[in-house]
Amino acid sequence: MENIDVIYPFIFLVLLSILSHWVAYKRQLFNFYKISYQEKPYPWIAGIFTILAILCYLLPFPPISWYIPLALLLVYLGIKDRNYFLSTIKDNQTLPRTSVLWDIAIGGAFFIVSLPLLSLVQNGLEWILSEIFKFEIPKQHFIDFIKNLKNDKPFLIVFFFFVSVLVPIYEEFLYRANLQTWLKNYFSPFGAILVSSFFFAISHYLTIQSFQGKLIVIISTFAASIYLGLAYERQRSLLAPITIHALINGTTFLQVLLF
Repeated sequence: MENIDVIYPFIFLVLLSILSHWVAYKRQLFNFYKISYQEKPYPWIAGIFTILAILCYLLPFPPISWYIPLALLLVYLGIKDRNYFLSTIKDNQTLPRTSVLWDIAIGGAFFIVSLPLLSLVQNGLEWILSEIFKFEIPKQHFIDFIKNLKNDKPFLIVFFFFVSVLVPIYEEFLYRANLQTWLKNYFSPFGAILVSSFFFAISHYLTIQSFQGKLIVIISTFAASIYLGLAYERQRSLLAPITIHALINGTTFLQVLLF
C-alpha cells in the first residue's frame, strides 16, 4: 500500500510534464528562429578566457582569483568586437518578436514548463537510489547552511540575493553567452546546448560529497541546463535563461527555508 501511495505523485508529475510540454510545443516555445550555425565565429581566445573563468570559479586557485580571467574576457571581447559581444547578451535580429519583458516572460514560461519534469527527475532518482539500491541520500551543503541562517535575517536576505540573482547572472554569462556560443563554432545549436550542459552539470559535483548525491545533482542540473540553453538559443537574450535560473534557485531556496 505504501508503494502504491508513492507511485501516485510520480504519475501526476509524468502527466503534468507531458501536458506542459505538449502546450509548449503547440505554442512554439521550443522553436528556433536561427540558422544552424552562427555566421560569425566566436573568438577562440575569448573561449580560453571563459574556460579559465569557469575553472577558477569552481576550483579556486590561490594564484588566480576568479574575477581575473573574467575581467580579461570582458576586456578582450569589448576590444575585439563590441557589437558582436553585445549581441551574445541580447541580439534583436534573430526573432520576429523580442523585448526585455518578452525575454523575461519566455524565461518564466520555460520555468513553468520544465518544473514538473525537473521535479520528476530529482525525486525519481532519489527514490530509486534510496528504495531500490538502499543508498542514503545526503543533503547538499547549502541546505544546512540556509537553515542555519534562519535567525540571521539580514544575511539571509543578502544570501538569497546572491543565490537567486548574482549567481544566475554570472553563470549564464559564462555558460550560455560565452561557452555555448563558442561551441557553436564546432557544433549545431542543439549540440552546443548538450555539450555546455554537460560541463555545467559536472561543475556542480562539488556541492555534495557522496557518489549518489553527486549523481542526483549532475543529472538534475544537466536536465535544467538543457532548458537554459534552449531558452537562450530561442531568444538570443541572456534575460531568458537568467530568469529560469533565478526562479529555480529562488524556489529551491524558499523551499529549503520554509519546509
